[in-house]
Amino acid sequence: MKVLGLNCGYNGSVSVVVDGQVKSFVKTGDNFDRGVTKTVIKEALDTAGLKLRNIDVASVVNWFSDRYPDGQECWDKNEEGFSLTKENGIEFSLQDYIDFYQNPSQVALGTYNLNIGDQVVPCMVVDHIFTHSAYAYLTSPFDNCMSICIDTQDGFGATNAIYWIQDSDKSFRPWRRDQQFAPLNTYNSFTDYIGNYPAIENLSVIQELAGDKRNDDPKLNTWAWPNNIQMGNLFHGDQWAGLMSYEQVTAVPDKIGYFPSLTNEGTVDDNWLDAKDTGLTDRRTSIAIDVLTIVENSIRSYVNTAKDFGNNVAIGGKVTMFDSLVKELSDDKTFFTQPHNDEELSAGSALFISDQLMKNKKGEIITNTKSKITAKEVIR
Repeated sequence: MKVLGLNCGYNGSVSVVVDGQVKSFVKTGDNFDRGVTKTVIKEALDTAGLKLRNIDVASVVNWFSDRYPDGQECWDKNEEGFSLTKENGIEFSLQDYIDFYQNPSQVALGTYNLNIGDQVVPCMVVDHIFTHSAYAYLTSPFDNCMSICIDTQDGFGATNAIYWIQDSDKSFRPWRRDQQFAPLNTYNSFTDYIGNYPAIENLSVIQELAGDKRNDDPKLNTWAWPNNIQMGNLFHGDQWAGLMSYEQVTAVPDKIGYFPSLTNEGTVDDNWLDAKDTGLTDRRTSIAIDVLTIVENSIRSYVNTAKDFGNNVAIGGKVTMFDSLVKELSDDKTFFTQPHNDEELSAGSALFISDQLMKNKKGEIITNTKSKITAKEVIR
């Protein structure tokens, strides 16, 4: 099985997986460039020693994820002739994509035609959050596990998920997929607030400002999970509002909604702090310490609660950027992926499809008879 994996969101990339092994990984650009290009696809294929005609099926993540507030797509697919079409030639629409994402039991959808200029490859669309979980499981040493994604929003409302995945019957059972656990959204929002926007390009700043310092004030821990979701908590689950109140911020920013803006994109909220103002250094550092305390305590509690079940646990998503926490929580039954920040998505989706599909003796690609993937029975 030869699978071409595409991550079309920010940190765009292309991977080639052959018989379950990653043969190449190429980023779209040096920074956080969105989408993919024909040049990047060719480089990934060349590295793997293949041509596009050799690819059996492609996997696509984040086809519609990054859009400006007015709905315009951040990646211009038309520039190089990229499109997804159904058998009847109708283009895969944003509404199709939304319907797919609003069904938490679906992790992949297809097959479709991935059109790259005048070339066509059969493909499947794979869920962003699930791809983190699948990559965590498929790169772990386990043959069954509770596979967890702890991430920022995927652009359609989900921040975390838990799946039970096992190799014996290629099953992946969704246990939860929602936005009820969202400390990384809090982390990103405060990265913006202290003046280091866009947050997605400055994920290390809060850790750098806080250093080894943490705040052991019991009042602060009110906003750490699971304390923040208990009955009687004034902001019930809203860590942003709780921390704004704790920090006694009176000029509360209007802009707290998620949008993965990159440099020169989006707008700056007038109430965000100025990172260049040296007079605010102590204030920014104090906030960073409190935010990191809440985020780390939340993640620590969440992972330890998962570990209490006694199962193997594999964890992916941006949570893996917290190196000291990963080191603390890792053990023989708890595995964290690397790298973070969506660089695993193209490979993760391709590994998943490679694991779920197979070739029969006629050379036809068929759904693994033990898998539960939503796919046509045969891809010719």
